Amino acid sequence: MKERRTLFIVLFILWIFFVLGSFFAVQKPFSTANALAALRSLLDMAVAAWMALLALAIGTRLLRALLQDEFPLPETLVLGTALGLGALGLLALLAGLLGLFRPLAAYAITIVLSAVFAPQLVRLFRQLKNWRPGHRPHWSIALYLSLLALVTLALALLPPTDWDGLFYHLTGPKLYLQSGGIHGGIDIPHLNFPSLMEMLYTWAMLLRGDVAAKLLHAFFGLLLAALVYLTARRFLSRQAAWPAVLFFASMPMFSTLAGWAYNDLALAFFQLAVLFAFLQWQKSNNRRWLALGGIFAGLAMGLKYVAFVTPLLLIGLVIYHALRTTHHAPRNSHHATRNSLQNLAAFALPALLVALPWYAKNLALTGNPVYPFLHSILNGQYWDAFRADFYSASGTGIGFRPGTLLALPWLLTLGLRDMNYWDGRTGPLFLLFLPLVLFYALSRRRRKAPDRPAALDPLLIFALAQFAFWTLGAIWSRSLWQSRLLLTCFTALSPVLGWVWTKMPRFDHPQFSTSAFLRIVIGLTLALTLIDAGLLAFKIDPLPYLLGGETREEYLTRRLGAHYAAMQRIEDELPAEATIIFLWEPRSYYCPRDCRPDSILDAFPHAAHRHGSAQAIARAWRQDGVTHLLLHRAGLKFVLNESPATVNTAVLDELEADYLRELFDVAGIYRVYALKEGQP
Repeated sequence: MKERRTLFIVLFILWIFFVLGSFFAVQKPFSTANALAALRSLLDMAVAAWMALLALAIGTRLLRALLQDEFPLPETLVLGTALGLGALGLLALLAGLLGLFRPLAAYAITIVLSAVFAPQLVRLFRQLKNWRPGHRPHWSIALYLSLLALVTLALALLPPTDWDGLFYHLTGPKLYLQSGGIHGGIDIPHLNFPSLMEMLYTWAMLLRGDVAAKLLHAFFGLLLAALVYLTARRFLSRQAAWPAVLFFASMPMFSTLAGWAYNDLALAFFQLAVLFAFLQWQKSNNRRWLALGGIFAGLAMGLKYVAFVTPLLLIGLVIYHALRTTHHAPRNSHHATRNSLQNLAAFALPALLVALPWYAKNLALTGNPVYPFLHSILNGQYWDAFRADFYSASGTGIGFRPGTLLALPWLLTLGLRDMNYWDGRTGPLFLLFLPLVLFYALSRRRRKAPDRPAALDPLLIFALAQFAFWTLGAIWSRSLWQSRLLLTCFTALSPVLGWVWTKMPRFDHPQFSTSAFLRIVIGLTLALTLIDAGLLAFKIDPLPYLLGGETREEYLTRRLGAHYAAMQRIEDELPAEATIIFLWEPRSYYCPRDCRPDSILDAFPHAAHRHGSAQAIARAWRQDGVTHLLLHRAGLKFVLNESPATVNTAVLDELEADYLRELFDVAGIYRVYALKEGQP
């Protein structure tokens, strides 16, 4: 009887396999293209996750060695992972300088590091298994953040189409991979900016490709949201933590940037991490936290030149702390002075050492450690006074107009003057809460704000300094009116807004609940923000590509239009040895030939300034190896509308008529020419 039952079970299981197998073989639930698309996205996420886990293992080991004590698991995971990513970026820089940008070398190094640090990961996972989160978000907050994360991930898994990614964030890595290492002689000045994020992109592209690279920036967005949570929870109040994340995620620019191959989210993280370390030093009086803050400051300076404002601000805060300490204990002033100098050294020396490799690399490759800036003092390859003036666009900003300056928060929120509207949208909540933030900023006396956290002032000072620095740039040059550059300011304000929100019941009236009304307003605002993000995703329409109904080439053609079509025609119709100079087009990532992009839209104005005539320009280009020219007519039209004086149209017309031979036109937007040979 038992044998019959066993036989029946076996036969029934085989019957199940037969029925389901034959049914789905005929009526396929998905095609091979669908399966390959899913596998493609899984591989992209797997490589990004591999790098993140490796960074977690390396960073937490470094964090423990530096702090020499146990720290709460959430802070360890967040700060350690970012520290590890910084270490991987510096390692990639070293590999590039040694000419090791080869897939085999990248896999070998990554596998060896993974094996070495695997025990650290095992220890962390054991701790994580026993860890229980104590403060869960309200279901509405969890729903909003989950939906936003889903939309962001869908867009991050798409091939890159963002402007700066195609201009230099991914173009630099592509060129380095083609040559096997980092080298000079490329006239794209932005490639000589501090390039920590570009090195991470390069490593991800070696292991997998550009989508995996994009996912690293999205991952920094996740780390940044977590750091906002930890900053609010540790230094303000437990109740402020999730509202702080909500305010941060309410900025449309956050989800937009997380889907792009930029470096702004990484920069905002490291800058806020500097402040986090400073606040923890104030709380614990452990100088090692200042050293960690210095490391984070150095990593921030490895992302953008403008990050120098953060270490300067932190040095000022340390000095202010020292002055207050000396004031309250005048008898020990000599000891306090020595202690303050040691504190400053503990912060400044790691910052300088960690930032130094980028500036040393620039000095070796261009002759200018801060290329292309300070040209009048330090010079630099491919740069001169004309290009410096053209790039700075000094005198084109808003100027010192008190009315405009007072209206800056409103103008920023509306985005009316922003150079890059889509990646700088802040949402309305920061402006909405501005009066309340000012109220608490000015309520310094204990009787006015008896529960005022000590961390509130440093957070507000940090945000104000970032805003003031940005304002100086907007006064000077219109090209610096980019709300995206204020991301760090809004990030530092997010914990403050979260804390202020928890204090709203104090403004309630017996006949009117201000806090309840504000909850309704915030809920409606977030709902509209989520709808906006959904509609933007609907417009981009990621599903055909993600589900395999659209190839990479088809998606890029749909999203980039004439630009990608022009790159494809260059591949199809121009010889492999062609060298193409671009006019009024900075993006060259998808160009399959030796392309020289117009990085700051000055290629023709600079050539006209140097050579004077169309004949001399054509001769100079031929001597420089140029064989073809791509003219972005839409870019030219934009420049003629904005700055017509920068284009000598007579020389351009003569150049086009006498020294160029048109090969093809793409939708009236791009024209590709061959440079005529044998012209005198």
